[in-house]
Amino acid sequence: MVYRWRCRHCEYETWSPDRKTLSETVTSHVVTHFEGRLRQEDFGVAWECPYCEATGRGHDSEETVQAFKDHLFTHVEPLIEDGAHVADDIGHTGNVLVNAPLESRGADNARIHLLSPGDICIFVTTNPAKRLRLLDEELSEWPAWTIVITTKDQPLAGIAGIDFSTVPLEVVKLDKGMTLSDLGETISRVLDEQGSVEGKISFEFDILPEIVETFQIKNVFQFLHLLTSRCERAEALSHYYFDPQSQSTSTVNILDKVFDLQITAKNNVFESS
Repeated sequence: MVYRWRCRHCEYETWSPDRKTLSETVTSHVVTHFEGRLRQEDFGVAWECPYCEATGRGHDSEETVQAFKDHLFTHVEPLIEDGAHVADDIGHTGNVLVNAPLESRGADNARIHLLSPGDICIFVTTNPAKRLRLLDEELSEWPAWTIVITTKDQPLAGIAGIDFSTVPLEVVKLDKGMTLSDLGETISRVLDEQGSVEGKISFEFDILPEIVETFQIKNVFQFLHLLTSRCERAEALSHYYFDPQSQSTSTVNILDKVFDLQITAKNNVFESS
């Protein structure tokens, strides 16, 4: 669970497990709405609060602007909620696009946040060692069942310190020459197999950048539409990892239409707008 704050002036929303970090993020955002309340006055800077009758003035611009930010925060701080989860916005069933470099602290924090409610965790990844290591290090206990779908040869090789004989784990090996249809059928079969098992499914899809590079974007769009619909029928929380900075604007715009929620993951802060 994390702290959450929603802006009352736009669609911006932010989450963080650290209240101080969230407060700094909130303050930086709120001031963007009221920059017109700051003005040069003689040799100083003056401000007027948009929420109350408070005003301020000072000769040190940096200190005066900070005083304005601090004052604004006193008005919006009560809107901070605790015990929240990103998936609250979509009823914990649906699909989330995580905008972040695939191997980054932000992406890893999003993974743990979105995987932690899952009793059954399913990964589609080319880097199973890192994903399993993250589970082992960051979760208090392993999920009731973990399934890795991968093209990686010897997917458990090089993972020291984890006794997989005690871990409820299944590995599904994919052909490296698979089609999108093959991939979809395999994922659907895995989801079908969990149909009789009680528990919430968290489904992580790591290979969106690879399939965008390999297949035509219209085919990728159709595949994602079918996959997200299939995950929703399984009442799964599915999350997809993608770095928009590495893709063309047209590709990003097409993918934007697929997902219920998009967040940008920066270290331990998540943002949506």
